[in-house]
Amino acid sequence: MQDIQFSFERVWSIDVRGKHLLEGPVLSPDGTRVYFTDCFQGTIYEFDPSQPTVAPVEVFSYAPYCCNGLQFLPNGKLIACLWKGLIWPKGMLHELDLHHKPTPKTEERISHSTAGKQFRHPNDLAVDEEGGIYFTDLRGGHVYYYSCGDTQATSCLELDKPNGIELQIKKGKAVSLYVAESGTSSVLQYEIKSPGVIGEQIANQRFKIKHAVDGLALSPTGLLFVAEKGAVYALDAHLDPIGRAPLMKQDPPTPSNICFIDEKRFVVTSYRSLLCPNKAELFIGTIDD
Repeated sequence: MQDIQFSFERVWSIDVRGKHLLEGPVLSPDGTRVYFTDCFQGTIYEFDPSQPTVAPVEVFSYAPYCCNGLQFLPNGKLIACLWKGLIWPKGMLHELDLHHKPTPKTEERISHSTAGKQFRHPNDLAVDEEGGIYFTDLRGGHVYYYSCGDTQATSCLELDKPNGIELQIKKGKAVSLYVAESGTSSVLQYEIKSPGVIGEQIANQRFKIKHAVDGLALSPTGLLFVAEKGAVYALDAHLDPIGRAPLMKQDPPTPSNICFIDEKRFVVTSYRSLLCPNKAELFIGTIDD
């Protein structure tokens, strides 16, 4: 299986009282910064991968909401997945202008589907060439598509626990959708017929560990990297595993999501188990030559 090798360096950790889960890494449009969240604290951080010894800086807080996935829109603003409540969660997507002065400005974009359902747990998202947003509702059991300017989102897939999400773009057009289905520990690939319209399932890779898969990221060379409960996996075009590595050799944390910086390097967010909820760590992965 080990056709590709990669390793990790821990570059930052948060170890203060409170429940922590690092999530949602995304590369800025100019490629110089990575933004990620401390989900349970509702905090967004900015990190300069060219200076890995410099600690990330907090740039915004959505507390008391939890803040999960992030992506940049064509207008340069961030779109963020928010939710609140453990038993009956309610969620929404917010648009955040980090450049607004004197402080960043946020506004709600959407909170309901065309069926009138309130989102429960918006988790991760991907933006297509038209600025449309595919996003997962982990505890709502749907993958939604939201076209900018609409007031509601349309369900395009119904799954058990859709988690991470990624788009395959070819010649400037989204041609397939990847979804990490945590309920069945599977990574699924679907054809995109047109924006928001999903076709046949193309491929499916199931992992052995229960509720294993989380964030997804396509490398610039077309490999799909998967944050799995025990390690980070690399999958080929058929979703067959061709590489695997834990974040640390001893007592590794659980990877949660992935963001590529360039062809060789990528950022991985993580968290610790319920036995160690006060700690979460940020890593940089490097693909071997």
